Amino acid sequence: MGRWVKVGQVAEFPPGSGRTVVAGERRIALFNDGGEFFAIDDGCPHQGASLGEGLLHGGRVVCPLHSWVFDVRTGRCPNETHEGVLTYPARCTDGTIEVQIPIDA
Repeated sequence: MGRWVKVGQVAEFPPGSGRTVVAGERRIALFNDGGEFFAIDDGCPHQGASLGEGLLHGGRVVCPLHSWVFDVRTGRCPNETHEGVLTYPARCTDGTIEVQIPIDA
């Protein structure tokens, strides 16, 4: 279980976009993929590049540094050759986007 943290407004994230937000002490990459919101750890496990700055296409984000690919729904690399990233539940309530983070964060 965790706590829900407000991280932005729906209007700030047009479909097909993403960016880095802060929830508690965590940097999270938040994406609007066709009207659904997905949250993953912001740091690429390869060299820490911001996934929130990556290109979102077809439910996947491409790391801007070395082009590692991550599924925004699962946090996994589609070809499973690389380490994945953590995912977090995301929801919209009255135009506000919230992300659920662990209580200790």
